[in-house]
Amino acid sequence: MKLPTSLTYALAVGSLSAASTWVPTFNDQPVAPHHVTAIEAALPDTSIVAPEAARRVLVYSATAGYRHDSIPTGKLALQKLGAASGAYAAVVSDDPANFEPEELQEFDAVVLLSPTQDFFMPSGKQRADFSKEDWAWLQARHNRLVDNLVEYVQQGGGLVGIHSATDSCYKHKAYGEAMGAYFNGHPWMAGHTVTINVEEPEHALLQPVFGGQADFRIKDEIYQFKDEPYSREKLRILLSIDVERSDTPKKAPGREDGDYAVSWVQALGKGRVFYSSLGHNHEIYSNPLMLKHYLAGIQFACGDLKADVTPSAKLEMPNVAACCDSAEWQSLFDGETLSGWTQKNGTATYEVRDGVIVGRSVLKSPNSFLCTNDSYGDFELEFEVKCGAINSGVQIRSLQNDEIAKGHVQGPQVEIEHSPGQSGYIYGEAYSGWRSPEPQSKDSKVNAHSVFKNDEWNHYRVLAKGAIIQTWINGKQIADLNDPESYQQFPSGLIGLQVHSHKVADVEIEWRNIRIREIK
Repeated sequence: MKLPTSLTYALAVGSLSAASTWVPTFNDQPVAPHHVTAIEAALPDTSIVAPEAARRVLVYSATAGYRHDSIPTGKLALQKLGAASGAYAAVVSDDPANFEPEELQEFDAVVLLSPTQDFFMPSGKQRADFSKEDWAWLQARHNRLVDNLVEYVQQGGGLVGIHSATDSCYKHKAYGEAMGAYFNGHPWMAGHTVTINVEEPEHALLQPVFGGQADFRIKDEIYQFKDEPYSREKLRILLSIDVERSDTPKKAPGREDGDYAVSWVQALGKGRVFYSSLGHNHEIYSNPLMLKHYLAGIQFACGDLKADVTPSAKLEMPNVAACCDSAEWQSLFDGETLSGWTQKNGTATYEVRDGVIVGRSVLKSPNSFLCTNDSYGDFELEFEVKCGAINSGVQIRSLQNDEIAKGHVQGPQVEIEHSPGQSGYIYGEAYSGWRSPEPQSKDSKVNAHSVFKNDEWNHYRVLAKGAIIQTWINGKQIADLNDPESYQQFPSGLIGLQVHSHKVADVEIEWRNIRIREIK
């Protein structure tokens, strides 16, 4: 007779007690008949891709904290999803013994369905049921089983987290890194309807589910995540919330960078991790799109659905001009005069010196702009710039708005400033503030970079095509902004060289080699 590994371990350490035989049990309500019917009607009849082998998937949903009443609905849905699609066979069990190394090897992936807190432990309310020694034994086992799970993934296993899988194991750093984030509240409640951005419609986990659509609407509780360990430097973000097109949250979202991811993938050692925060409401598990979303994630975790897991922040930005006809380059500066340019607003001075446009700050002057006489819509712009210790920028697609101040320029601005800073990000001059998401954070590790070389010449490249604005500094990709709101307001306009208002006079900014070519 083979003893369960947990029991074998207990005997080995001489601790066969209430702790060693404890298994989590829950008084869940049965799945309502109408939910059963809805799940069966929503199931796909094929897998996303043909599985390379017969797959076994463990579905675990024990909780030591809050327990979602949708868990039984989710368990049933995941079980039926595997059977209907033929992608996997689900083993639904809350027995911690399945997380011993030998037992984990029997599964191609583990699904953590809405667990909470230290989910291999009893809840705090059950603490009085155990002796001090038994509780210590349970805590030691919990830590060991979490380590087993992380090691299992690192050695090639698959891990799927659904909803509150990020609301778990806060003291176990390796778990947080494996899952990708820790829960930090849900500004959008279960009754809120939100717009979800499909960040890469052609990604292997998204195209088979959403068919190339850029977004969708759904009603569910939406999480925000702590600053650590969540990072686009580590994760490939699949879905995120569009705050502006979603219901007003009950509480103001707290992330300074405005980044509210919903789903992602990552590689962990030799293994694969998929996470989706969707899954609070019962109806999520009878939504055909969501079932396919889970199916794609499970097949990815099992190793059948191949997908790029390059972190989102490290992706090569597509060249928006690559597929478009471009006109010949046109010089905007002849190297000798300011012909074709007109100063608007401010009293900063502009002159040509040694083949360079030199802007110089003046005390008590508002922002000054030297602008092209011609307007441009879709284009590729290049220039070189060197600046002193002063904020500056280059306006694109900008307009003169005398209602703000006589001659004041309004529109998107490509930032110029000393490093470390936000050079290359997009600022909405006189209409909204930062448009690029990165500089909204006050955390310098998030938004600041040192690509701009202080007191040296820097090469800028700007691509503007439709709602997309992309920037490079010294060959390094900086911004990749899709901003329909700005494009609607500023589809075309002037190019402008800014000298920002400054408390010190005679600080200089220099520009040279300014050229543009329009994109048809």
